[in-house]
Amino acid sequence: MLDEPRVVWRGTGDARGRVKLAYQTAAELTGYVITIDPARRLTLSGTIVASNPFLLTQTPLVFVVGTKVGACRWPVQTVTVRDDRLTAALGPLLERE
Repeated sequence: MLDEPRVVWRGTGDARGRVKLAYQTAAELTGYVITIDPARRLTLSGTIVASNPFLLTQTPLVFVVGTKVGACRWPVQTVTVRDDRLTAALGPLLERE
């Protein structure tokens, strides 16, 4: 059981994560981190490199991270943007390609 939030995934170096609406990129992030809290909620936070404010208000959004062999995808439940930071509540991992 978790006692405090724990990092699940961290984007390192030049790694970019993308919040996508179908094939369109709603936001591109660097320095992103996905954490899980004791209640087992996933939270994404990262610095916005590029974004489309309109697309960020649409559904269904998915956060996509490239891996050496494909990609991992999480459904985005809520999005908050403040200055150049994006924070989002994520659902469970959808797929790992």
